[in-house]
Amino acid sequence: MPETIFKADGGPRTQTRRGCIVASRGGGSVFGRTLLRLLAFIALPVIAPAVPAQTPASPVRIEAARSDWNAQAPPDADWVAVERLPDNWSLRWPRFDGVVWYRLTWNQPAPLDDTALFVEYLTFAGEIRVNGALLERDSHLLEPLSRMWNVPRYWRLPPPLLHEGENTLLVRVSGFSQYQPGLGPVQIGNAEALRERFDGARWLRQYLGFIGMAIGATVGLFFLALWLLRRRETAYGWYAANQLAWFPIAWNMVTTSPWPFTTTDAFQNLTEIAVPLSSGCWAMFVLRFCGRRWPRRELAVWIALLAVSLWILLAPHEAKKTARDLANLVSTLVVGSADVLFLWFAWRGGRNDQRILSLFAAAAFGAGVHDTLGVAGVIGDTTNYATLTEHLTVLGVAAVLAWNFVRNLRRIEGFNVELQRGVAEARAELAATLSRQHELELVHARLGERVSLAHDLHDGLGGMLIGNIAELEQAPEQISSRKMLDALRELRDDLRLIIDTASAQHYGEHSLAELLAPLRHRMARLFEARDIDARWRVAELEKVYLTTTQSLDLLRILQEALANVLKHSGAKRVDVELHNGDGELRLEVGDNGRGMPFAGQVAGTGMRSMQARARRLGATLSIGSEPGATLVRLTMPLPGKAARP
Repeated sequence: MPETIFKADGGPRTQTRRGCIVASRGGGSVFGRTLLRLLAFIALPVIAPAVPAQTPASPVRIEAARSDWNAQAPPDADWVAVERLPDNWSLRWPRFDGVVWYRLTWNQPAPLDDTALFVEYLTFAGEIRVNGALLERDSHLLEPLSRMWNVPRYWRLPPPLLHEGENTLLVRVSGFSQYQPGLGPVQIGNAEALRERFDGARWLRQYLGFIGMAIGATVGLFFLALWLLRRRETAYGWYAANQLAWFPIAWNMVTTSPWPFTTTDAFQNLTEIAVPLSSGCWAMFVLRFCGRRWPRRELAVWIALLAVSLWILLAPHEAKKTARDLANLVSTLVVGSADVLFLWFAWRGGRNDQRILSLFAAAAFGAGVHDTLGVAGVIGDTTNYATLTEHLTVLGVAAVLAWNFVRNLRRIEGFNVELQRGVAEARAELAATLSRQHELELVHARLGERVSLAHDLHDGLGGMLIGNIAELEQAPEQISSRKMLDALRELRDDLRLIIDTASAQHYGEHSLAELLAPLRHRMARLFEARDIDARWRVAELEKVYLTTTQSLDLLRILQEALANVLKHSGAKRVDVELHNGDGELRLEVGDNGRGMPFAGQVAGTGMRSMQARARRLGATLSIGSEPGATLVRLTMPLPGKAARP
């Protein structure tokens, strides 16, 4: 059967993306039917059924009449003819807020069992009757009004409801003149064909809105989390702000309830100020993504956007449309300028990811211009293409993010490989250096041991041999056998001392108490043979562990001090004290002999050797002497690892 179509070309449109209008109407345009419609039709068949071509319309009559908010029935008089649908009654009755009744009359041929009604939209709320029978009534016909401006409706009309011949469709519409109130395209005809058109319109107006809102919120929160983790990525922070600022507008496209607002103006204020705020965030994203900072110009743009947003909030009801149009104009200029700059920056020395994303931005801006012209009534195509292109923009940003992520991951992987190679080379070089250093340390240790042994042999055995040889050469006949035997014993004792200390090849192999025991035993026998009372006081020496060189130097100093007592002092008593305490080692050797010939002076090879060994130990050596008493005192600080618990 032929269709009855109460419409011109086009339909209602939703709020366009990044800085356009909240609701719209209009006629046809070449631009809208080429680039933007092509973009829409590329995406729409994937998710919605195809819409067949329209069939010629039958003669119809459309009329409209005003009434007050509480009218339950249409008026009897004052009906005016309406040329076509969609209709915006604010063009006919400026500043009229209330209810307008639309009466549509058509001739219905037989048969009557395959007829359907398709109403693309009405702004804002209403009820629909066919031949006096109520089909649907919105829940809020008084303030706050239901938000049915973007909801297509479809009914399969039962045959008893229709008459063969003339039939009447009555539509009650509640709205405000500031928000383009009226009735959208209406079609009556083949049920199957209109069902396909209804499904396509529902996908375009509702389902895509839900999908876009979910994608926008998810992407916005994701980029917000990314920015919180990496504050240097300010571009992603601005894009998150752009998506989150657009959420009220996306919600306005799909919701049918005025909650949580008590007036239509309050609801519209929220959605309308979101447009300039979202536009400003998009412009900031473009600048930061392209590595640009223009503080003064950015401040000027934000002042303008905040000014129009404030005007929307403060404007009286009669000036809402003017405030909205100005805000949309400023927002469109901001977004258009940002997208033009985006293309300029991207294609004149920009990165590949910037170029790709700039193309998505250009498509979205074209859709926004189309939808803005539809709102202003310049063109008649009121289909919302920005919804589709916005999805492409979100996918473009996601693709760019994935691109940058993969690029950075490859860079990190390359850096890791290079780092591993460098670490391996450094490790090999360090191992070679440590090996050379170990070899040098071994050589140095051997040389040190040889030098120490040479010094000990020279200072000890060498000195005594030279002295004994000189004495034998001068007066061999005056040296008794006992004196020769004592000299040989001294040489033996000195050799034992060297052997005992050199036998500990590693640090801390023997404690100082263990090394002192042989020397103490030999000296005690010598003192006993000379009838000298030797008294030893040692304490905490089993906890002291010194290096071989340190142990030998310390014992040499003690041996030299005791040898002086035997040879020169003529003493009858000697006191030896050696103890560990307060982080230092103290050695004292005192006797009651005749004293040294020059008190306080160092004389002889033995004394010089003692001073040299004290300096190597980092110790202080003092010698005090007077008739009847001589005291040799050595104080040596202990290194941390020398004392053990």
